[in-house]
Parts: sequence; C-alpha cells; structure tokens
Amino acid sequence: MLQRLADNNKGFALLVVILVLLLASFLASQLSLDVRTEQRIAANAKDRDRAAILAEAGINLALFRIMDRPVDLEAEDEYGRLVAGREYTHSLKGGLVRYYAANESGKIDLNVADPRLLELFLRHRKLTMEQAGVVIDSLLDWRDPDNLLRFNGAEQEYYMHLPEPYIPRNGRIEDPAEFFLLRGTDLLAGNFQAEEVFTVHNHEKGININSLTPAMLDFIVEGDEARRQAYHEARQLQATLNAAMVRRILGEGRFAELAPFLRYEEGAASLFYTITATGQAGVPGGAENKVGPGLTVNALVRILANGYQILSWQERYS
Repeated sequence: MLQRLADNNKGFALLVVILVLLLASFLASQLSLDVRTEQRIAANAKDRDRAAILAEAGINLALFRIMDRPVDLEAEDEYGRLVAGREYTHSLKGGLVRYYAANESGKIDLNVADPRLLELFLRHRKLTMEQAGVVIDSLLDWRDPDNLLRFNGAEQEYYMHLPEPYIPRNGRIEDPAEFFLLRGTDLLAGNFQAEEVFTVHNHEKGININSLTPAMLDFIVEGDEARRQAYHEARQLQATLNAAMVRRILGEGRFAELAPFLRYEEGAASLFYTITATGQAGVPGGAENKVGPGLTVNALVRILANGYQILSWQERYS
C-alpha cells in the first residue's frame, strides 16, 4: 500500500512539473511575442520619422531648384532646370525621395474657370453629362451669395440634410479641397487629390501648358502614354512650349478641343507653387531593394522676392 501511495505521489509530481513547464513555455513565448511586437512598433516609428525627414528634404530640393538657378547647373539633370510636373527621384542616406513641383498657372481655378473646361475634365474622369452638370451647377451654387437653387445644383437645404451636415460657403472658394464637398463629387472621391488639379490662385482663367501636374497632364493628353512621353521629351528640350508644339503633341482633334482654354505664359499664378514630395525609409537599390513605409508632403508655397512663404502643408502616409 505504501508502494502504491509513493507511485501516486510520483505521478502527481510529474504532472505538476509538466504543467509548470507548459506554463513557463507559454509565458516565454508570450514575452517573446511582446518583445517582437514592441521592436516592430519601434522600427515602424523610426521608419516613419525617417520618411518624414526624407519628404521634407524633397520639398527643400524642389525649392532650391525653383529659386536658385546658377548658370553652371542649367544643363545638369539632377539639380539643373526643374521641369514643371516631372517627377524626380533621388537616393539619399537612409532611403528614397521622389518629388515634383508645378506652379498654379497650370491648374483649373475653381473661382473663375470656364464651366466648359471643368466639364471636359469631369468627362475625362468618366462622369456622364448629367453627372457633370450636377457638379458644375453645385459649384456655381456653392460660390454665389444667395440661396436660389440652380436646375442641377445644391444649396444649404441639401447639405444640411446629409448624414454629416455642413453649410455651403456662399462665397469665393478658399481651398481646393472644398471641391469634394460639392454635391455629386462623391463619385470622384479617392481618384485624385484636389490640390493636384484645382487652385484658387490662377486668375487668368486658362491652363498654362508649361506647368502641368501629373494629374493635369493626364487630363490634357487623355491618358495617352505616347502623348505623355512626347510632352516630357519636348519639355526637356524646350523651356517653353508654344501652340504649334502642343498641336503636334496632342493632335488636331484634342488640340482644337482644348485650344480655347490653353495658355503659354506664366502670369501671376507662377508665384504660387505646389510641391509634392514622398520619402520612403529603407535601402533602395540594395540586395533586397528594401524600402519601408512612405510619407507624402504636399506644400503650397508662395515665392517672394527675398525668400518664400509656405501657405499650406499637408501630410499623408502611403
């Protein structure tokens, strides 16, 4: 009987040891998982900080090329004459930076643009004539000071009955982002950033063909890659394109459609630049071409006689 009791005690002790080992293994694995998670969070935070620094470096590179134009760098591709709208890529210490800059003369001014130009853009973005009419009338209603409703438009009553209501401006638009507050623009949400296409600083009413953002160039060439490439090649060779050059790039049909809305000179809007820069932490070009998370900065900058003024600064993670 004593032998049986001793055997039972040994079995119980073995069971306790096994349970303790299982518990210790579980705690160790949980601790290891927590440590790895903390390390990953710390690494991501470090990469995001690095991406922010790289994006800011891209903004500064663009400003340098816009404002400082030494003669001996004019023909130098990396830091020479900046071609508006062309994306430049640089590998810097700690990661990659991409940036482009274009002044506001190549965008559609939401306060003064011809409705026919806006209609062409909306049709390019696959809206029907009826849907485009809703957006255009809503834009006119948004700007005018009264509460009288246009045929396809929207006034305060419409906006106040939305799930998240707001009051229309009933005045001049102050920020291109207001475009996506208009009735009917929900169909375009996420397709492009408002500041890539629209402005409130281009009072000359036309599009300067020599200062197009990538989104505006896509509209001008109707998404045609051959036309896009021809435009970039011509801009690299010529500081300023004229009507004859643009006609050859676009073809007779597209040129005739856009001709009433095109300009070939800078104007006052050339003092306002949109600079978009994306920084990505990592080791571009390495054995694994490892590039981490990115941060994009979009800055609206006014060029002054003795410097510059940042009017807006927006950041978004990619």
